[in-house]
Amino acid sequence: MRILLVDDEIRLVDGLRRTLRLERPSWQVKTALSGLEALQLLQRESFDVLVTDMQMPGMDGASLLREAQLLAPETVRIILSGHAGQERIQSCEDAYHQYLGKPIDPEHFISLLDDMNESTKRPESLRARRLVAGLPCVPSLPSLYEQLVRVLKEGSPTVKELIELLRFDLGMASKLLKLANCCGKGPGDTPMDLYQALSQLSIDQFEQSVFRYGALAVAPSPAPSGLDLNELWEHSNMVAQVARSIALTEGHDATAVNLCHLSGLFHDLGRVLLASDPALDYRRVMELTEAPNRPLVGDLERNFYGTTHAEVGAELLWLWGVDKRVCNLVRHHHQPAVAAPDAEFLSILRFADAWCTGLVLSSPSPYADGSFDLQELRDPRNLQRARILAQHLPLNPWTRWSSSGNALPS
Repeated sequence: MRILLVDDEIRLVDGLRRTLRLERPSWQVKTALSGLEALQLLQRESFDVLVTDMQMPGMDGASLLREAQLLAPETVRIILSGHAGQERIQSCEDAYHQYLGKPIDPEHFISLLDDMNESTKRPESLRARRLVAGLPCVPSLPSLYEQLVRVLKEGSPTVKELIELLRFDLGMASKLLKLANCCGKGPGDTPMDLYQALSQLSIDQFEQSVFRYGALAVAPSPAPSGLDLNELWEHSNMVAQVARSIALTEGHDATAVNLCHLSGLFHDLGRVLLASDPALDYRRVMELTEAPNRPLVGDLERNFYGTTHAEVGAELLWLWGVDKRVCNLVRHHHQPAVAAPDAEFLSILRFADAWCTGLVLSSPSPYADGSFDLQELRDPRNLQRARILAQHLPLNPWTRWSSSGNALPS
């Protein structure tokens, strides 16, 4: 991995370089004492990660980040600063991926870089990172964005009122998590639910990010490449609610419940990103998934793009500092839960996704991927989950199974 460290404090960059070379001798680490020097290096060489201070004489960190975003969009861009001020950090939020406060914990820093390096060893993850590293935000639905603007301008909304709106838009929800993660908190303070994120950030800071710095963007179409964003938003929110209910019913603690909820909310985020990029022509995938003997969505995406929506969504969330366990669940939600990290929670997510899709592999629903098979469906845990959900949800997708001529699994 190639890393560029930028700071006008020579002792700091030399110290970090020595630490990285000692702990990870295979990594190539270069340093620059100014933004201009760093920009010259970026023009000559490619780097996997750029780590920069904000306050430097001449070209400051914000200017360097914006230049790097244009010059090397695939490079992961990290702020390492202790005195930049929240407003300055917010002003260039679209140009960086994560913020780390000084003094940095060397173990946390190396662990973060280790994860980035490990991800790029998988071809599908590397391709996904290249697709999303230059992305400033996830597009929001025009109708929901208009509601948000109206709510913020009409008065002083409560955290609960805003969350009720934000949770129905993946663009708003994902950006809220990123903004909260960039408040300069230490390791371990990553918010695990939207309420915590908005409380950590504050409504005023969120409002300033939206109106003053344009943190959100409106989707040019409510159905890019034929993907109905309204329907996908509703599906994602339903999966999040069902996953949360299952985790609560099975007695998991608050952290696990929030983990299941967030992973459900964002599990199909990658589909939005692929469909919103006109260069990828995601309509090909949408059209083929409507065929009678349709192939799996993931297989189609892998053939066309060298990666899948699961990888794409996970990589963006990871770049934005969302909890690693959420990212892993999103990454693996179309893979069997056996032997996977957090297998119990992946099992919950997969069942919630299948339940909300209808559990019918021939269903016209665009979310019926087919990776959740009958053997997994007949697992005693999933049968028990289905019985509980059928009792508590007034309208449940099992009716699709029975109405399609299939017998209810037993």
